[in-house]
Amino acid sequence: MADDDDEPKYEFRVQGSDKKTEGGSANYTGQGKAKYIDGDTYEGTYVEGSRAGKGIYIHKKNGDKYEGHYEQNKKSGFGKMTYSSTLGEEEDGDEPDPNAPPRGGFYLGFYTNGVRGGKRLPPGDKDPFSDRRTEGTFTYANGDMYVGEWEEGKKHGKGTYSFAKDSTQMIGDWDNGRMTHGQWTFPNGTFYSGKFRYNKPHGKGVWVFKTGNQLVGEYEQKEIANEEEEPPLDDAEEVEKPDPKIWCHFRPERETAVRGGTMFGPKCGNIPLVPPPLD
Repeated sequence: MADDDDEPKYEFRVQGSDKKTEGGSANYTGQGKAKYIDGDTYEGTYVEGSRAGKGIYIHKKNGDKYEGHYEQNKKSGFGKMTYSSTLGEEEDGDEPDPNAPPRGGFYLGFYTNGVRGGKRLPPGDKDPFSDRRTEGTFTYANGDMYVGEWEEGKKHGKGTYSFAKDSTQMIGDWDNGRMTHGQWTFPNGTFYSGKFRYNKPHGKGVWVFKTGNQLVGEYEQKEIANEEEEPPLDDAEEVEKPDPKIWCHFRPERETAVRGGTMFGPKCGNIPLVPPPLD
């Protein structure tokens, strides 16, 4: 598709005119409309022939729509990307994976050089976008929501992921789309604080219950065969190998008695966490 890629042939019209402009948008500054050979459309501001400022870009094949700011033909600044549920042809021309997670949802936040949060730089390289902002909110098709920082189009930095199904949250540090350290909180006030791997507890951590009691220990993970639904990807267009299904086992090291109520409502993946024996 044309957005953020090499520009294909297109028809260009100055705003308020039905006549095609010879030479496309070359050197044009002002409001204009473009219709690309693949059916994509852009309507908005141009500066010296490039998309710059506010504009609306619609991808014909799947109906995805971007409304926001551009710089040098790329999404830059604040914008909203709405992903259609339509399974159209992907941008590289390949057919989509029929087993891919459902598309849909929308992203509202900042872009740099065409990417949510901007691209990762090699160590030691100076960032040409030193003033870039990386915050954004992705609302997924299933109602889940991530609010926080991004890099390379993935969750990266500080952020909170809220699950619509059970109202739990994962709050903390993210790296390349996955939670690495933070808290897993539950509506009843219970939370786990510690390290994570594959977005699930891993290694040292502590459970803190609404009574104030704590349970310190360590999680170990083991891959299992499970055909249950995967969580949505960061990018509704993206198809990548999912994380393995993980079985979590908690080994307590130091514990305090918890009396009354249900101690372990949370689950690891979709597998109930079995409480260790307490006196």
